[in-house]
Amino acid sequence: MASLEIHPLSELRGEAAGLLAERFARQRAAEPLLPEVDDFEPHVPADGHVATRGGNAVAYLAGAVDGDMARWLFAGHAAREPEALRDLFEVQAGELGVSRFTLTVPASERDVIGAWFRLAFGCQAVWAVREVDEVEPVEFAGTIRPATPDDTEALIDLDVLLYTHQAVTPSFSGLEPPTRDGLREEFAEVWQDDSYLPFVAETDAGVIGALGLYRRPEGDLRVPSYNIDLAFAATRDEVRGSGVGRALTAFAFAWALENGFRSMTVDWRSVNLLSSRFWTNRGFRPQYLRLYRAVP
Repeated sequence: MASLEIHPLSELRGEAAGLLAERFARQRAAEPLLPEVDDFEPHVPADGHVATRGGNAVAYLAGAVDGDMARWLFAGHAAREPEALRDLFEVQAGELGVSRFTLTVPASERDVIGAWFRLAFGCQAVWAVREVDEVEPVEFAGTIRPATPDDTEALIDLDVLLYTHQAVTPSFSGLEPPTRDGLREEFAEVWQDDSYLPFVAETDAGVIGALGLYRRPEGDLRVPSYNIDLAFAATRDEVRGSGVGRALTAFAFAWALENGFRSMTVDWRSVNLLSSRFWTNRGFRPQYLRLYRAVP
């Protein structure tokens, strides 16, 4: 067998795009709710490397350093020989000068996931999708309505609750919640942007849960046409398990169907036990996994 050779991406950009096209065809065969893409070269990042064997491209790895972390995103790699990705990582990890790494891998590419696993990467988050179709409404002791600026403080409470939940075991996100003033500024922008569609669940006790939909822009390798993103969901601790989250989700599907959306995307931290079980139980199928490695 011919030996593996490593080249700058700039020399073999077209070959890298061809590898990406092959990978994406496999992805869409496994999960049709991915966008239709005709030209892959614009998606390939500017910097990286291509591995060849016998003159033929067998893998590429391309991304960028963001702060103290190297990131390889939706179009960051593809391979006919997944093992060659390990050689590409060896080269790039030695050049980039960072000790934290994250990458996005297709959930259906089991051999590729295995190659990264053997480089000590672990799953940190999941991007998922499902069809928008009719679902039975879920009854609970309250009502669901569009949020208004008068709900800002209650929404901030739920936002802080989610940050706090993900900061403790087993998520250990390491993220501090923004200040309430900072969150007020964020919500001031939400009320002015029709891309965001927040809803609240309310009882006599006040707002007990919220769900936010987002018209996420298309144009990447994840978001299909006529898609709405489920960007935020949280309920107060004392009502967990009472059906509020399921009622909000059923409401979101009904709203999306009525407004002409065909699919819904969501993402969650795989180390968040509540989210990882709730969304898979709602029928969402993984599209991509976010893998992560930190070198001590």
